[in-house]
Amino acid sequence: MVKNIINNAVFRVFAPIFYGVTMYILVLLIFDRVQQLSDNFLLIEAVLCVIITYMLFETMRFYILLVEKKCPLNCSIGKRIIIQGGGCVVLSLLVTSLIISFYFSKLVGFHSYRTELIVFNTIFLITSVLYNMIYFSFFYLNRINVTQLDEENILRKNIEIELDTFKNKINPEFLYHSLETLISLTKKNVEEADRFILKLSDVYRNILSTKNSELVSITDEFKILKTLIEIFNYKFHDKLSFKFDNGIKESKLRLISGTLVVIIEDIVNRSIISDIHALDINCKLEDGFLKIYHPIQNKLIQVFSKQTEIRHLKKAYHYYGTMDISIDEENNIRTYYIPVFELELINK
Repeated sequence: MVKNIINNAVFRVFAPIFYGVTMYILVLLIFDRVQQLSDNFLLIEAVLCVIITYMLFETMRFYILLVEKKCPLNCSIGKRIIIQGGGCVVLSLLVTSLIISFYFSKLVGFHSYRTELIVFNTIFLITSVLYNMIYFSFFYLNRINVTQLDEENILRKNIEIELDTFKNKINPEFLYHSLETLISLTKKNVEEADRFILKLSDVYRNILSTKNSELVSITDEFKILKTLIEIFNYKFHDKLSFKFDNGIKESKLRLISGTLVVIIEDIVNRSIISDIHALDINCKLEDGFLKIYHPIQNKLIQVFSKQTEIRHLKKAYHYYGTMDISIDEENNIRTYYIPVFELELINK
């Protein structure tokens, strides 16, 4: 946010001088004709006007800073104008009256200066109004700029999430492994290779159909996941399984698109899966999380783990709420906790 001009050091030093001299000339014009200005212009009175202006500006600035500190951010602008404007009017009357009374009674020796007091109070009362107008013009300008910056930040975050989500969907390792499996199938069973191609196309068709959706239903994610597991099982000879409660598919919960694909790929890339070591992956809802867990069967070298994609997902989940994805390993069980979103909350 740009600093308001009333707090600018140059403005605080030079504005009272220029404005005070101008106000003094205005006072002379009220009491005298233009031809008499040079005869009646007194340096001490000009300095007096400068002092009044300086004291008034600084007093109002201090009061405005106090209002900014005490008045909450959600305070209505009408209430803010009343509190700030009313306080500045009172301060203007007090500061001007005190200085003028001291000058005429103590320094000049006048006992009657009612007219001068009214004129100076009127002029500097208008000054307080102008001062607040300057403040609120910059206040509104800053508010508009901050709003625009917030909108730009939201747009930038949305773009980042879209890019991160898209990165999660495009997985060259999975494609390479699938093509290797397809090459093997074409040499053994052409019909099975055709079925494999159809399943692989189903995965990418579903991915492309949700490309523009950041949040998708758990049902849609499970559809992709079912086909994905079938593709993996061509390589693992049906030793990979994914089990879940039936109530999960029927729920109206949503996830960030591509979440389960990344999680399952991370599990598969980390784990030993063979005829001897089958891998059972389980899934259930628990305390606002989709809990995916499996026994730890770590490979010696986990070259293709999905840590980068999971970091992208964590950032995306943090954008939608306070909770993000977490991974826990305990009692030889690795558990992925994935936040879920209710459909009613999304529609709001």
